[in-house]
Amino acid sequence: MDELRPVFSWQNDATERGWVQTGYRIKVASSVAGLARATPDVWDSGRVESAESVNVKYGGPPLRSRQRYFWNVEVWDKGGRAVRSATPAWWEMGLLEPGEWKAAWIRRNDPKAEEELRRIQWIGLPESKAARAEQPKTAEFRYVLHLEQKPSSASLHVFSPGAFETKVNGVVTGRKREWDSFDREDVRDRLVYGSGEAGDNTILIRVDAPRSKDAKSFPAAVAAVLRVDDGDITTDGHWKVRRLEQGASWETAKELGGLKEFEMGTAADHVSPAPAPERVSTDASLFRKDFDVSAPVVSARLYVTALGSYRAYINGKAVGDGVLTPDFTDYRKRVLYQTYDVTPMIGRGANTLAAMLGAGWHGSPLMWAGARTFPGPDLLRAQLEMTFADGRREIILTDATWKAAAAPIVSSELYAGEAYDARLAQAGWNTSKFSEGKEWSAAMTGDAPVGVQVSAQPDLTVHLAQTIKPIAVVKVKNDAVFDMGQNMVGVVRLHVRGPRGTTVRMQFAERLNPDGTVYTENLRNADATDTYTLSGEGEEEWTPAVTFHGFRYVQVSGYPGTPTAGALEGQVLNSLPERPSFRLKTSSELLNSMYELGIWGQRGNFVSIPTDCPQRDERLGWMGDAGVFWRTGSYNFDIDSFSHKFMQDVVDAQTPGGAFTDVSPDLIGNTDKFPGAPGWGDAGVLVPYATWMQYGDRAVLERNWPAMERWMDYIQSANPNYLRQQALGNNYADWLAPDPKSPTDLVATAYWAILARQMSEMSAALGRSSDAEKYRKLYEQIAAAYRKQYVHGDGTVAGETQTAYLLTLYAGLVPKELDRAMIERLVKDIEAHGNHLTTGFLGTPFLLFVLEEHGRADVAYRLLMNDSYPSWGYMVKKGATTWWERWNGDTGDPAMNSYNHYAFGSVMAWVYRRVAGIDTDGSGTGFHQVVIRPHTNASLGHVQAEYDSAYGTVATEWTRTPDGRFELTVRVPANVSAKVYLPGAASNTVTEDGKVIRVPYEKDAFVTSVGSGAYRFTVR
Repeated sequence: MDELRPVFSWQNDATERGWVQTGYRIKVASSVAGLARATPDVWDSGRVESAESVNVKYGGPPLRSRQRYFWNVEVWDKGGRAVRSATPAWWEMGLLEPGEWKAAWIRRNDPKAEEELRRIQWIGLPESKAARAEQPKTAEFRYVLHLEQKPSSASLHVFSPGAFETKVNGVVTGRKREWDSFDREDVRDRLVYGSGEAGDNTILIRVDAPRSKDAKSFPAAVAAVLRVDDGDITTDGHWKVRRLEQGASWETAKELGGLKEFEMGTAADHVSPAPAPERVSTDASLFRKDFDVSAPVVSARLYVTALGSYRAYINGKAVGDGVLTPDFTDYRKRVLYQTYDVTPMIGRGANTLAAMLGAGWHGSPLMWAGARTFPGPDLLRAQLEMTFADGRREIILTDATWKAAAAPIVSSELYAGEAYDARLAQAGWNTSKFSEGKEWSAAMTGDAPVGVQVSAQPDLTVHLAQTIKPIAVVKVKNDAVFDMGQNMVGVVRLHVRGPRGTTVRMQFAERLNPDGTVYTENLRNADATDTYTLSGEGEEEWTPAVTFHGFRYVQVSGYPGTPTAGALEGQVLNSLPERPSFRLKTSSELLNSMYELGIWGQRGNFVSIPTDCPQRDERLGWMGDAGVFWRTGSYNFDIDSFSHKFMQDVVDAQTPGGAFTDVSPDLIGNTDKFPGAPGWGDAGVLVPYATWMQYGDRAVLERNWPAMERWMDYIQSANPNYLRQQALGNNYADWLAPDPKSPTDLVATAYWAILARQMSEMSAALGRSSDAEKYRKLYEQIAAAYRKQYVHGDGTVAGETQTAYLLTLYAGLVPKELDRAMIERLVKDIEAHGNHLTTGFLGTPFLLFVLEEHGRADVAYRLLMNDSYPSWGYMVKKGATTWWERWNGDTGDPAMNSYNHYAFGSVMAWVYRRVAGIDTDGSGTGFHQVVIRPHTNASLGHVQAEYDSAYGTVATEWTRTPDGRFELTVRVPANVSAKVYLPGAASNTVTEDGKVIRVPYEKDAFVTSVGSGAYRFTVR
């Protein structure tokens, strides 16, 4: 790690009731033995009178690079008894100064690929012009390839930045729309061969010129290369072309110029010119370095990073369990490195340090435009530092003495998938016994972007979280379709046996067509296809290394023989702990399914960043989705460290003028003049706030406070009248609301008020009293302007939508005298829509809270348990296993229709906090002071829940019997107090563990306070 002021947290396992910590003492030493001394050699906090045991800040001297620190804690209870942690804990510092990196960035030298790229020509119609001008917008290109014998491999790589469709011998092999990279198509099995016409293959490419928002047009042009075995055929004057009109004849294609001579396409905004591709194919590389060890190694650390995705090996064994490392960041600004303790992996004598390097997020085409946002080749950087028993140190560095070769991964992109040719595998390449052949050459050194910061991994890397097996295999035409039983994210492991050169093709999708084949229309430009070409050497197993997919179904073609369910197994990849932090089971199967949808949706989308969706040509860190979901997500799993990493991305993306962006890392390119939209850019405040509330984590506030203040200043400077009507960016408003009439400026201003209120709370927590007052005043000024602009005397609100009403109520912007009238209007609107919601991304998180807090928990339950459109239950009834992007995902626009999109799952925060009744008190963030307040309803008889909070596990279990009796069991961890609300009538009797107790009655519940321990309450 490279955090200079780390924080300490601990839990106490005391089981007696009412256990409270009254003080603590933290000791930090450079060795375990040092902790046993009266005064440790690093830091001694001394006895601190405090009940706090979460996120206690280190207060010792500056920490040193590479140093491992050991620590323990001694605590005292209210009786003065002391207890010390049984086992010392430790952390280790990484490389804290840039100069400590001695390793060079290296890449594989590939002169053949560079020459191929140089020879590719843009070709068009005879009258086409390379310049942007009015000219024909469509054309069809043809090449006839004659083959005498079947090739070992053949792939067609096509680049035409408008739209194109490729056919080989009449069969469609590929298509793209507005894609700014080469599209790879494996065409070997579509080719024919033989003497005469029997061996003629016709390749057709139909092209539409790219659209542009300005008046000028591009030519209908194409650049392509056909690779057959070791040769290639590039687009040039030997191709034919014709207009797409009746009777048009074939003519010789016009060479417009070299690939890199012109910018033929536009970027994602359809205006900015897109640079020419820097690479034709996205293959992977192997690197290796032999070294000798002559003495026992007592310590060895491997520091690795890449512009790309790597897998490291020592003596043939994988180092670590990370996948797609390093994580997704803006590689122009930051790249993360990982540290591994590899001491046991190094032996005396010959050793080999090796790595495979693929494109990952750095080198893959990204977004719907297929742009390679991060220019330059993929690069590897590794530094192995060894300390010997005699005190000597030796460092093995990546440099030009390393050897490199092409990997058997012939193509691997995040959206397209991975192609692996097992015939090219070199057994033992990562061991010391391997003899390098002619395929290996010296690695080349390269340069990372100027100013890029190399920092330590702050959270879990992407990793294999679990394995699932298919529940069914169905033969469809000549293929087999595997049903994994769950919409999941990751890859599949293939088990196969067959003839050498056989290619198995696996296409991934979330749904099926009526004919049983996979439905891929909603994937847009993402091919989501993996291919494996067999070596023919007995039983073969393969798992893709540098890609991932979002899918439930896998359509397999080319499999030798009849595949059984054992042919594939799903490997779930994410950046989360394996076990959810919140576990829920109820008497409602509908609610149980909703819980599972939310857990699996987060498993599928928290992959290095909080992606909006894991399957199509997007997979971006959309801030609006994150902001509305973060409180739910922080209940589902422990994402404290994940939050720190994401906020690092958010701050890296912030513009010079203080604007947060729509996505982080920022691939879209928001600017000071075009910032992140309300609710989207606002996640730069909403995410730290939710993290602080859930984990009591003040560090996430302190580290990001300057950026949060700059965002607030940015909004205010653009909107001096306290109505958020300027600097709104794309202003998605209440995205995907069935009722879209909520005024966009109303939604924006309400969110601004919410931010001001949260900033005031966080300021107070940080001891920034003047800031707390500043933001309190800002909130009042926004509220006054809002009421004047949008709230009417009869209790109506501008737009008169559910979202308009609930945001006004949630943000506290309604005058007290209109509170009742406004909630009644909200309820009437819900009833007018047949007891259905009409809210979108920004309104939904607050809907049930507003209803319940205003005495209408009955309506909240009605919406929660509904299973007709639009509702959460509707998705469940339609067979969803993760939340949909749209309420009408079964009928919605396929161009924007994800079946794994967590945003509407924000509802589960209400279920956890109000149905299960487990919440943190606002004065005791991080669940130090807990509120237990379940809200019951006739539609739900039983709820059982557990939440692993920062202080320990909080559990509730309640039952509402038909005769009206309410039973509640509560478990509170040590050093935590709880305020328990027991719903019932004032005339009811309350018992605790079978004994009648007298407790105060407030509004609609009895209220009692308890300390740690287990309690059983009954209200009858």
